[in-house]
Amino acid sequence: MVAIIFKSRHGATKKIASMISHHLASCTLIALEDVNLEELEKFDTIICGIPVYNGMLDEEMTAFIKDHQDLLINKHYSIYVSAIFPSEFMHYLTDAFDYTILKDVKTLAGLGGSLDFSKLSVSEKMKVALMKKRRPLANVTEGSAYENFNEEEIKNFAYKVKRIDEAA
Repeated sequence: MVAIIFKSRHGATKKIASMISHHLASCTLIALEDVNLEELEKFDTIICGIPVYNGMLDEEMTAFIKDHQDLLINKHYSIYVSAIFPSEFMHYLTDAFDYTILKDVKTLAGLGGSLDFSKLSVSEKMKVALMKKRRPLANVTEGSAYENFNEEEIKNFAYKVKRIDEAA
């Protein structure tokens, strides 16, 4: 059995979790704030979905992974990163985690992200405006939503997790 633990402020990381679960036979989605460590013991495989905010992995999800390494290692775990620039997912991961943590992860992936301006706070909108000056995003304007989920990569990630779960 597979559990996907995710943190999702605006919904992108949760959406990716749902897309992954679509490709897995037995999968339970769990928001980070609803995690029950005793319940996690029932799962063979755990996927951690981490969003990127302001150029860094979410602090709460990062702390969860660091604090629960013993549990995660015993459950065969994988990580996906939800980010507007998914090709940089390894940069985000190596900034947040050292080798002692990353060496035990079975599968890593950057699976895309989204920006919905209607869900952003004023400070988040200002940060996006700065980001766009440094690194333009196509079709991202005030009042619009932008998504760059890579469905093929999501399917491949789910397939790899499925193989790990079957081998467990």
